[in-house]
Amino acid sequence: MSDYFVHDPLTILAVVCHPADAIDLAGGTLCLHAERGDRVTMVVCTHGVDTHHWRKLDEVHFGDRRESEEEGNDSEVALGVKEREVVAGMDLLGVTDVRFLRFSDELLTVTPELIESIARVMAEVKPHLLITHNPTESLGLADVGHADSAIASLKAIYLAETPRFANFAAPDRQGPAQVFFGTMNGQTTSLTHEGARCPNVLVDITPVVDRKIKAMDCLQSQYYPGDLARKVIEDVNGRVGLHARMPYAEAFQTYYPDGYTHLPANEHLLKLSEKSIGDGLKKMRIMASEVPYEGPPRGNPQQ
Repeated sequence: MSDYFVHDPLTILAVVCHPADAIDLAGGTLCLHAERGDRVTMVVCTHGVDTHHWRKLDEVHFGDRRESEEEGNDSEVALGVKEREVVAGMDLLGVTDVRFLRFSDELLTVTPELIESIARVMAEVKPHLLITHNPTESLGLADVGHADSAIASLKAIYLAETPRFANFAAPDRQGPAQVFFGTMNGQTTSLTHEGARCPNVLVDITPVVDRKIKAMDCLQSQYYPGDLARKVIEDVNGRVGLHARMPYAEAFQTYYPDGYTHLPANEHLLKLSEKSIGDGLKKMRIMASEVPYEGPPRGNPQQ
């Protein structure tokens, strides 16, 4: 890999479907990039109020006011709640450039308006790297909009380079040089196994996993704070890193084949080869449940 990408700050653009996706898909990875001085921009395609404000949905379906907050059935107020949760969580991860496109999540589809909105940000930001959902999630047929967000992002890559969108004030590069698809499950259905989503990149987020957990604690409207956030991190990020002897990892699949001037060395596996198996497993005993919950009363009515 060239010295340019090893030493110079990178520009990272992450495009996700729903507000919580901003944290659980790649929160640890984005935190690590922000820590090393890279520019990180997060784009959230939908407001998430209709399908992912679970406290509001409980109230609508069961007619039971289970929370003391003021949002009630007011979608505008609920939208503000969702966005404040995400901004607070991403701030804990060191990411401050968070943008909300506010498309409806009731039935997200790939439309010219969605593609153009993403392309505008892409033309402005000129990312070296793009992170988004996997377009094969549930074969793109039955998911909750993740695949549509990814497909729209891929189409936006090309649209952003056209004269209508291209940012001629920064003509020094095209972008992005690589796209990373998240490989975590969205909906877990029989279709999940039909789309091959095998990761070929693992990012060790162990040094910042406590920050990711605390960021998820901000997602009150989805009942994440407390034990549930810790279980999700243990089950998803702990599972994908297990065989690589990474306590917690985020997994991605690259879109373009990587090109090198020589065969690349796997930094993580080289370090492991210099340790005994016992030494390599010592840090695997870290548990997400040990991160204390320090937020407001948990949103889950069963807690």
